[in-house]
Amino acid sequence: MKLHSLFTSLQGEGRFQGYPTEFIRFFGCNLNCSYCDTKQTLSGDSFYIETPEAVAEKINKSDIFDVCITGGEPFCQAEELLKLLKLLRGKRISIETNGSFELEPLYRAFSAENSGSELYFSTDWKTPSSGNPLFDEKNIGFLKKSVSGWIKFVVGNKEDLDFIDEKLPLLDGIETYLSPVFENGRDWFSSVEKFVKSHKNIRLQLQLHKILGIE
Repeated sequence: MKLHSLFTSLQGEGRFQGYPTEFIRFFGCNLNCSYCDTKQTLSGDSFYIETPEAVAEKINKSDIFDVCITGGEPFCQAEELLKLLKLLRGKRISIETNGSFELEPLYRAFSAENSGSELYFSTDWKTPSSGNPLFDEKNIGFLKKSVSGWIKFVVGNKEDLDFIDEKLPLLDGIETYLSPVFENGRDWFSSVEKFVKSHKNIRLQLQLHKILGIE
């Protein structure tokens, strides 16, 4: 596997925000979003090679329950990702993915392995300001029936809010987060807060790790 880093921190986003978490950051992505805050994982030589077995051995020794596999885009290394998932034992695993890949095949292959772990997907739906508004809409049906993940919109401007307003009716029954681009500041947070207050089935999310100044 091409990895950028392994580290321990607090989960900054999503359903398990605030929990101590072992992070596995994959290298490489099929997108290059304007607001990406991990550009170092997209290209260049800021990676090292490790086997799924070696990573799983290290993570399984940890007393920390939560594991987050992020990137980059983990699905770009789908074969290695699945090997790693099958080797993790008794963990609550969340995969942070950009939403452009279909989730269900990986979930089915993982579920066939009795690892004692749980698997969840933190699934972005890229907004227009990302420059990469790609999303595999088959993931909507999967998330509704499996309840194994959530949708996150990162929002940077008014056009993004209009886009989200159009998509929200499709997501009834799916846990949905709206995350303002952190670097846009408090005035933008306030605009997003007003949007959330005027809609159902959506939850405001601020990036806890950036507030705390941690990785």
